[in-house]
Amino acid sequence: MEMLARWARPLALVSALALLVGVGLTGLNLLLVGWSVYAVGHVGAIGAFVAICAANRGRMEPWTWLGLAVLVIGLLIGVPQVASIWQDYAAGGSVLPVAGRAMELPVWTAPLGLTAELVTWVGAAFFGLAARGAHVLPTGIGWLFLGAAAIGVVAALYIVSPYAWVAAVLLLAFALLGVGVSLRATNREGLR
Repeated sequence: MEMLARWARPLALVSALALLVGVGLTGLNLLLVGWSVYAVGHVGAIGAFVAICAANRGRMEPWTWLGLAVLVIGLLIGVPQVASIWQDYAAGGSVLPVAGRAMELPVWTAPLGLTAELVTWVGAAFFGLAARGAHVLPTGIGWLFLGAAAIGVVAALYIVSPYAWVAAVLLLAFALLGVGVSLRATNREGLR
């Protein structure tokens, strides 16, 4: 656990930046490069959330652990969806923007796209609120998780445009970035 706690800050910062850059590049229609960077951020976020909780394990409560478990399960279920989208763009053979090609979203990928999205966003809301109450997250960051989750759920259910997923991921990335910035750097012995 101590080793994982040492990596909490760099994992949170790198995965948050990869999510931000990945979503930004896909928004600029650089789909293969964008999804490649996003995939790194998605997988990194799984480790980052676990490492953040390892670094704050003294303050973690059972509800916070449960919220973390739901969030990580949702992200893990989403890995094949992200890989499927990346593979679809890689099969096109070009890193340049493809005129007229729509951006794929994880909710559209079979077989578990919608399930992965809903579990991830419900987990983000649950974790954000529980970690906020347990003082694991800095002030206000829990509300960013809740806002990202609300946008993500309404996008996944087509209450608003499914492309609102971009805004949800951006909010989640900013929340993760805020957590990473607030974590204190550890010294060589791993003491805080």
